Amino acid sequence: MRGAVLLLASALFLASCRKPVEETRIVGFDPESSTGLLVSGWSGWEQTAEGDSFVWAQARQARLRVDSRADGDRLVRFRAWPYRFPGAPPQTVTLFVNDARVESATLGDGPRVYAFIAPKAAFRPGANEVRLEFAYAEAPRDREPGGADARTLAAAFDWLELVPPRPGPGAETKKS
Repeated sequence: MRGAVLLLASALFLASCRKPVEETRIVGFDPESSTGLLVSGWSGWEQTAEGDSFVWAQARQARLRVDSRADGDRLVRFRAWPYRFPGAPPQTVTLFVNDARVESATLGDGPRVYAFIAPKAAFRPGANEVRLEFAYAEAPRDREPGGADARTLAAAFDWLELVPPRPGPGAETKKS
């Protein structure tokens, strides 16, 4: 009996010593905040004329690894702009968290902020995958007169954040 009590006390002590999961709150799409988080489908880091860092999603699917405590819904918000070319169809993005489809949106021309509510059920404690799926990824050299860039481009991303949603009126997001 005494051995069982010691074993239980040891297990409780070890559980209390575990560090809580450090949640991924922001991906700045720069070497400082996104190294190791960009899993597949991304270009290298680039800069706008103003000096802001960004990366291109270079495939019809781009994947990120994020950490979560899975203790509630998350607002997934990002600033992005689509690759556009003459005659391009509307560029769409669909957000998935661990293969759970969250929502889709059409990306407007130029940099804009998009926001989705990802439900608590989509997350698990620890490592999670965020997947972005696009309508197209095309190479500028194939779509633009004089285009030299051979990479396929879907959309450029400036930042992405995962934060608890703020309740209240005036929310511009909807829950899936």
